[in-house]
Amino acid sequence: MTLINIRTLSAVVTLAAAGVLVPAGSASAMPDPPGDGWDHTFSELGVTVYAEEYGDRIAVCDTAANGASAVVNVWAGPWKYEAVASGFGTCTTHRASEGGRYNLPEGVYVDLYYKGDNGYATHSGFMNDH
Repeated sequence: MTLINIRTLSAVVTLAAAGVLVPAGSASAMPDPPGDGWDHTFSELGVTVYAEEYGDRIAVCDTAANGASAVVNVWAGPWKYEAVASGFGTCTTHRASEGGRYNLPEGVYVDLYYKGDNGYATHSGFMNDH
């Protein structure tokens, strides 16, 4: 009886240790999309930016284990802000419900300047019409 308990305990400890050593999958580098998915997705070396017009959700994700943070600068009419994801597999999301500069005006073009590990910003954007 004692032998079975020791073997069981040993198996549990081995499985627990193996679980600690398994790295997080690539899914952790993507924020949960809203109900029907993201309206826009833009990628460059080391960074992915997601945008949902309804609710003004903008997410930036660090997609490369390179020591560089993923950064997006959001410009929409008079509003501007910067969001940073520091560390591979991390994301930072801002939304209109936070108020102020995160509540982007409707009917304006939203400019996104984003960079990951190449040091140069890439430009993309969309019309915020929802």
